[in-house]
Amino acid sequence: MSTIGEPHALSTIVPRPQMLGVPFDPRVVDTSRDDTGFDLKSYLNTLYESRWLIGGVTALITLVAVLYALVAKPVYEADLMIHVEEESPNASKNILSEASALFETKKAAIAEMELLRSRMVVSRAVENLKLCIDVQPKYFPIAGFWFANQNSNALSTPGLFGYGGYVWGAEKAEVSTFEVPNVWLGKEFTLTALGQNRFRFSGDNHRILFDGEVGLRYRVPTPEGLIELRVDRLSANPGGRFGLRRMSRLAMIMAIQNALIINEQGKQSGIIEVKLEGGDRSRTYAVLSEIGREYMRQNLARKTEEAQKSLAFLNQQLPILKRQLEQSEDRYNQFRNSNGTVDLQEEGRMSLARLAAGRARRNDLIQKKTELLGRFTEDHPIVAAINRQIKEVDAEIEATNRQIRALPVLEQDEARLTRDIKVNTDLYTALSNTAQQLRLISVGRVSNVRMVDAPLPPEKPIKPNRPLIVALAVVTGLFLGTVTAFMRKSMTGGIDDPQEIESLLKARVVYATIPHSANQDKLMRKARPERGILPLLAQIMPEDVAVESLRSFRSALLFAMPHLRNNIVMFAGPTRGLGKTFVSVNFAAVMAASGKRVLLIDADFRSGQLHRYFGVNRDQGLSNAINDSVPLGDIIHHDVLENLDFIPTGPLPPNRTDFLLTVNFNTVLDTVSANYDLVLIDAAPLLQAADALIVGDRAGAIFLLARARVTTDAEIAESVKRLNHAGLSPQGVLFNDMTSRFGRLKEEFTGAPIGRLNYSD
Repeated sequence: MSTIGEPHALSTIVPRPQMLGVPFDPRVVDTSRDDTGFDLKSYLNTLYESRWLIGGVTALITLVAVLYALVAKPVYEADLMIHVEEESPNASKNILSEASALFETKKAAIAEMELLRSRMVVSRAVENLKLCIDVQPKYFPIAGFWFANQNSNALSTPGLFGYGGYVWGAEKAEVSTFEVPNVWLGKEFTLTALGQNRFRFSGDNHRILFDGEVGLRYRVPTPEGLIELRVDRLSANPGGRFGLRRMSRLAMIMAIQNALIINEQGKQSGIIEVKLEGGDRSRTYAVLSEIGREYMRQNLARKTEEAQKSLAFLNQQLPILKRQLEQSEDRYNQFRNSNGTVDLQEEGRMSLARLAAGRARRNDLIQKKTELLGRFTEDHPIVAAINRQIKEVDAEIEATNRQIRALPVLEQDEARLTRDIKVNTDLYTALSNTAQQLRLISVGRVSNVRMVDAPLPPEKPIKPNRPLIVALAVVTGLFLGTVTAFMRKSMTGGIDDPQEIESLLKARVVYATIPHSANQDKLMRKARPERGILPLLAQIMPEDVAVESLRSFRSALLFAMPHLRNNIVMFAGPTRGLGKTFVSVNFAAVMAASGKRVLLIDADFRSGQLHRYFGVNRDQGLSNAINDSVPLGDIIHHDVLENLDFIPTGPLPPNRTDFLLTVNFNTVLDTVSANYDLVLIDAAPLLQAADALIVGDRAGAIFLLARARVTTDAEIAESVKRLNHAGLSPQGVLFNDMTSRFGRLKEEFTGAPIGRLNYSD
């Protein structure tokens, strides 16, 4: 071969013919292209080519989301709002505020939030509403609840085609008592309506089975323990079933605690919002209302608890103190009555006055007696009378003295009795006042926590948000579809643009870019390839864009033919499935239509299919001519098209590669080359067999075939390397199955679905 020009450049169509056929230097192959740069056009092309994949993934995820939104059980939310007030430290003080300060209990908002979630509050709601008893209609799995919502005002006919006992309407049951042994907590039992307010209870693989009547209480002994059941209401047609479970009290309390959503609105605002979600709007509202009421009741009780305890103690002590006071008063009155005293101080003053008066009278009588003794004797009646008066006065003075001497003892007794009365009176009065103050505190005490917004029955479910679910599904589908498209792109590593091949090989080597043919797809579907005959696009639709691109290649090849060593041209691809057979047969037809005598040879002893385009069999063909079993003239199918002859593969030999090394193969090629203007050979894939290297050694030009999005850089480089190792150089590359891409005019290529071959080998 000529080595004129650049010794490393792969031959291509250039104004200087001596450049054609120059051997290719594999060192120029750049298999480490920089893909780290941001190529917006490449990304957009990937998205455009994968539009059906992205659309399919999006549609699938959206469909699943729509189905979920339709059958998902609604979730309702009830809420309440509580304000925790901080009392002012500078509040005016009075007797009530000072007394209430003894019992003041201040809690921050965070403490009140924990109290709202405490078992002390939640357990009362569980007990009052009997939440441990769970009774639900048995709906058909997945979609049954949705049908029940559509028929929520009437009772349904139970069962699916009469079987299963599933309900579809407004069936409802109420159970006020249901106790089971601990081993059966959480286990589901079945209530079946029998009609006329009767039911059947079953469970534990029908070991427990009895019939009952609504409104009656039943106690059923079992080996595990006693079952107690009372059904208060059963609204269902005969055959309707309900699931009945007794939940653990602790488990139910914990479930409600976990379901409560408690948050403080704002920072240190003291405003607490409490939310509760559930599938039953009435039950959700009832549970949160009960929690709110119980919390407010216990909060207020906590504020007055100490005052009430003190008041209870005082109420017990006041009657005792009252009796003690009454006894003291009775003893004082008895003392006064027994001693005839009213006021000892006044009586003492009067006794001293009487004593002084008595002594004065006695002195007067003695003085008068002395005067009378001067005139009369002791026996004189007047003197005797005065003596009697003196004795009377002395007796009076003595009595007064005795009375005066008894006064200190009476005063002590009176003081003691008076002290007892005063002490008992003061203690009774003080405790009575304290009790009255505590009564005022207990009655007038206002909690520092108030419910701003009480719960209201929810009207609309908060979940599922169907528009949001569908919107998120669309976004998710687009995202996953895009990720899948880029993952497929990165895993396949196929070449998207012919410029990538020229950049890889550092030469202008792409002779033709063959666009995808939508018409070929239609013809293949109509022809049904499994019947044997394949449609020839160049004959049926000669104006197709793929055929036009082959005409452009024809012009390039005719320009290069005078510079080739012979008129034999071989088409080969790195692997199967690149459309090599399609390109070979249609290019042969296009070349024959130009008036050139063309011979098409199917030398693919691996899976040659060219004979199917012409409706002939391959019983006699190239393999027969090589082993001299059939004359060359007998294996040629003349004029399969105007100016086009065809040689099929013939019977596939067992030793196919060695079979082509015989001298007869060279003789056959020399003979047909002399009789035709162009000999086209369709060879086996380069990377799967050595057949193409043997055939290529006899060809004047070798064209590699690459398929868009399938052929990789490594396959192109490896194919070129193998040809070079065999002493061959490829003439150029044909880029097949190019689809319309972002940035190209739509009319340039047909907008056919991505990933469809013109025709795969």
